[in-house]
Amino acid sequence: MNVALDYKPNCVVDLKIDLPADRVDKERDSVSKQFQKQARLPGYRPGKAPKSLILSRYAKDIEDEVKDNLTRSAIREAAELHKLDLVAIKDTPTATLADDQSLSIHAVIVRTPEFEIPDYKTIAVEVAQKAVGDVQVDEMLEYFREPHAQFDPVEGRALAMEDYAVLDYEATVDGQPLSETAPKAPAQLQGRKNAWVLVKDGVLIPGFAQAIEGMNPGDERTFTLEVPDTFPVPELHGKKVEYKATLTSINTRTLPPLDDALAEKIEAGTTLESLRLKIRERLEESTKYQFDSAKRNAVIKKLLENFTCDLPEELVNDETQQIIRDIVQQSQMRGVTDDDLKSQTDEIFSSAEMGARDRVRANFLLLKIAEKEGLKETDGDIYQALYSVAEQRGESPKKIVKELSRTGGINRIREDIRISKALDLVASSATVTEPAIPAEPANP
Repeated sequence: MNVALDYKPNCVVDLKIDLPADRVDKERDSVSKQFQKQARLPGYRPGKAPKSLILSRYAKDIEDEVKDNLTRSAIREAAELHKLDLVAIKDTPTATLADDQSLSIHAVIVRTPEFEIPDYKTIAVEVAQKAVGDVQVDEMLEYFREPHAQFDPVEGRALAMEDYAVLDYEATVDGQPLSETAPKAPAQLQGRKNAWVLVKDGVLIPGFAQAIEGMNPGDERTFTLEVPDTFPVPELHGKKVEYKATLTSINTRTLPPLDDALAEKIEAGTTLESLRLKIRERLEESTKYQFDSAKRNAVIKKLLENFTCDLPEELVNDETQQIIRDIVQQSQMRGVTDDDLKSQTDEIFSSAEMGARDRVRANFLLLKIAEKEGLKETDGDIYQALYSVAEQRGESPKKIVKELSRTGGINRIREDIRISKALDLVASSATVTEPAIPAEPANP
């Protein structure tokens, strides 16, 4: 077998392979025997038709299979011979049979990049670590306390700050509904019926709370507010919004006392003391997870600062598409409309491509570190990963295994496990310090 290689940018290699006639004849003989065993021809028992008849009847099918078999095996052998870690085969290889029955194969393959592994054992990163104390526990208790608040109607006085007003209101700009001036503005700015509004600074447009303060149930009030340039709806900057509001009723909110009875409502079987302990434990677990995640991200960023390599565009494109799918899915879950997403197409693609290049680069580096350190996946690792995928999709592990085996996804899972183990190894040896606190600016 003669192999000629032409190395191209972006990890592409142009392969030209020549196979001698005797190897082609051997493969043709093997394929012909398989056809002979399976052939069902009139006048012959299964598998007993003459080889000459088989070669004549199935000449094109046999030649196509011979070419396919030899092409696959030749590309694999050439990659092994020249130590090319094969990632993909671009387009469809061609195989041409010469008059002397030798076979010429042309293929364009994508290989993993070659590079030197940078230092990964003395990495230093800055990562903030949040403390969990009584303040954080108290804040979480207040969060759980909120849904158990009691609302009581108020009579005999006017609306005051911190009350809950039940309002009908509508907004216009220059005599037109606010929605025409700012179609993307939140619905609560445009007007609502029987809306519960907390009367405090910052609600709706600045000045709204002060404008309705002092109203009594049944009162109607019309007022105009000028929108500041710092308001989060750009279309309204500098506009004058006229509101017409009718107050239906006034309510106050009373939080329940922090006691064992409330703790029982929040989580059955707990006292206030045991609930505080559980909240602290969960906060500590969450804080540790956030710290570990931030540390891993900081380690990857540090690794990539002094590392570069050629990247297969096919992998970058695939990763870009995956990131775009993730961005779209997460945005839709947050309520972002399709029109908003379309208006940000260029920004989304640019961000996704940049992220994809970093991710592919990091994966190549971490896989090389895993190889150097002898980090491998166990059967238990693979089972756990498959079980997690099955759980996420709501399908059986058996079905997931069958699907991933067909699509080659098992190999991706194996790689992901090795990447994760390599990152854990690098992160475990990294030196972590708290970020420096910026100095206060000097007084002039």
